[in-house]
Amino acid sequence: AVSFWYHYSQLDFGKDRSEVRLALLVDYFTAGAALITGGFYMVDMGFTMVPFDALAVGTGAVISLSLCWVWEFGYPYLFWHSLWHV
Repeated sequence: AVSFWYHYSQLDFGKDRSEVRLALLVDYFTAGAALITGGFYMVDMGFTMVPFDALAVGTGAVISLSLCWVWEFGYPYLFWHSLWHV
């Protein structure tokens, strides 16, 4: 829901608006909280209990998010950012 708010704000207000920056900040906090919470769960249950597919998909998602910060505009951004959401 937070990511939808951010992307909708981008389309509705345009870039470099305070409304969009606020939505982005909240989006970063919720994504970070989800990553940290997932990490704590993995440590708590032991990495050997986590299915390899889950680790591979999670790693791919974080790599995709990181590549969004390398290519911030155009089709490369859309590609990597879409993979982050998948």
